Amino acid sequence: MRHLTTKSIAVFALVAAMGISIPAVAYAGSPPSSRANSAPADSSANFITAQKALELQLANRAAQLQHLVTDVTAATSLSASVSTTLQARLLTEESSINSLVAKVPTDTTRAELNTDRSAMLRDNRVYAVMSPQVFELIEASIVASQVVTLQGNEATLQSEVASILGLPGYKNALNHYNNYVARLSNWSTRIVNIEAIVLAQTPQGFPGNTKRFVAKNHDILDANIALSYAAYDASIIGLATGGYTGA
Repeated sequence: MRHLTTKSIAVFALVAAMGISIPAVAYAGSPPSSRANSAPADSSANFITAQKALELQLANRAAQLQHLVTDVTAATSLSASVSTTLQARLLTEESSINSLVAKVPTDTTRAELNTDRSAMLRDNRVYAVMSPQVFELIEASIVASQVVTLQGNEATLQSEVASILGLPGYKNALNHYNNYVARLSNWSTRIVNIEAIVLAQTPQGFPGNTKRFVAKNHDILDANIALSYAAYDASIIGLATGGYTGA
């Protein structure tokens, strides 16, 4: 306790007798108020411009997430498990982005804006991860569906080739049939692996997973080219059974 002199005691007694209240004395070492610790609000033109820019970026991401949800919902070629996983991830990002959409307009300091911008990018890779992931999984699922459909035609094509055994065009038709079967067998396995790799990517894997998305996008393109060649093989077989020699 602070030592009070006789003179101090007399002054306190006099003040008390006069009915005057005494404000609390700030002792050395007492903690400052929380308001004293808070940074002053930034009302500069630069701050307001940065705040509006961040609000626009968030609005664009919110709209993109809605588009992605629509795409996933409409993609009937996606398996139920993949569709459920994607929708859950998109819902999580929507919740995060929407919370930032509500918060950023209330920010008053540059530090708050920087924190929210970091959360928008680091926690929600809407463009860098979710967009390519949704696009590639939908495309891969379409390829997988087409592979199954084309494989269902193998028996018919084999019968057509066998029907011209010994006739002109048989050898050419047989070569195209073998290519047809080989292409589909190859991609029936590869496309499943592509789907698994793409689905395994998360926002936390950025930027390392960017090269995976690029590589798998090229693989899906190769798959579509292979399917085009398979369709060409089937058409050649059909022409050969009608007398086309392939020359």
